[in-house]
Amino acid sequence: MLTDTQIRNTKPEAKIIKLTDSHGLYLEVTPSGSKHWRFRFRLDGKESLFSIGEYPHVKAAEARRLRDEARLLVKIGVNPTHKHKQDKTAKQYERAATFEAVAAEWYEASKIKPSAKTGRIWSTGYAGHVGTLLPNDINPHIGKLPIKDIKTPAIYNLLRKIEARQAPTRALLARQIVGSVFKLAIKTSRAEYNVVDPLKGDIARCVVEHRKHLKGDDLPGFLRKLEDYTGHMTTSIALKLLLLTAVRPGELCEAAWAEFNFDQAEWWIPVVRMKMGKQHIVPLSPQALVLLYQLRELTGHEKYLFPAQGTKSQIMPTATLRNAVAKLGFSDRFSPHGARGTFSTMCNEAGFRPDVIERQLAHAEQNKVRASYNQAEYMPERRKMMDQWGHTLDALKAGANIIPFVRAA
Repeated sequence: MLTDTQIRNTKPEAKIIKLTDSHGLYLEVTPSGSKHWRFRFRLDGKESLFSIGEYPHVKAAEARRLRDEARLLVKIGVNPTHKHKQDKTAKQYERAATFEAVAAEWYEASKIKPSAKTGRIWSTGYAGHVGTLLPNDINPHIGKLPIKDIKTPAIYNLLRKIEARQAPTRALLARQIVGSVFKLAIKTSRAEYNVVDPLKGDIARCVVEHRKHLKGDDLPGFLRKLEDYTGHMTTSIALKLLLLTAVRPGELCEAAWAEFNFDQAEWWIPVVRMKMGKQHIVPLSPQALVLLYQLRELTGHEKYLFPAQGTKSQIMPTATLRNAVAKLGFSDRFSPHGARGTFSTMCNEAGFRPDVIERQLAHAEQNKVRASYNQAEYMPERRKMMDQWGHTLDALKAGANIIPFVRAA
């Protein structure tokens, strides 16, 4: 058998040298000076070679141990080369089976795939929300762990930490995300069961009125205070447009200039940004157009209507709108999302058709027959409604006693 001294003293030659050890094991010395252990074996009548490793990383004794393992495999009809490749692939797969890796796979697939329940794809806002929750709240705690090794107590502790920040809604979403990631892991044989199941119903949803809308008596005062807003002009314009268009705050903050057709006085919000997964056309009143022309002087050179202050790569967060409402002294009576409730209430009171109002709010139609009608069929009525809504807000701001908001014939 070969000794380490013999191996070290063997010098490379012009041709490959083969130093025989025992039971099919030999050391191959190449002209470049590298030395590799090989095991020659015969399986199913064919001679094959199994690469054991390179000397001196693999010493003679270790090479013989690995050879003996390979011989046992051959005896039971297993090719050691094939077994080695399978083991290597399994280890690579296991490294790719951390929670963080599976979560990234789930996230990329889910944000472009229609929901099995609703048929809708994620809005840009929701995708961004999930995309920040994973790296900020979940991955720092369990991201580097093999997903098959994660147990329920680890998720329980993670959710408790989020709840401790007075963020129960975020904790609920975190639980849903972790559960969805585990479902993918189970489907792909990287986990055996969903560790989130025992935690369902464990988080108490915070009872908060998130969508407080202005009542008729409060609206004139809010409009006048907004006119005197001392904050950034783009924030003031954003709040005014929120009232004039009745869109969701996220849809407004993410608005891009390319979505607006000033000649047709329309705003086309693409599918990817809509909660209901359908393109939405917003007719623009004269008041909305005036604000957009003003805003274009400020941010028209940017991609977005409302870029975040100090950067060109991010949009204004919806929290900016909530902070502005608080600065105006109306946070106890109004939230930005509540602008839609104010619009809906007053339009219904004015006698506009519910179908027209719901279409303007981009609500999903539950009646499949009625849902088959194209939204453009309501556009004339919606345009008249939005024009009158704009005139009504002007009149209320000016202190009119009689509200000129009646349904057009």
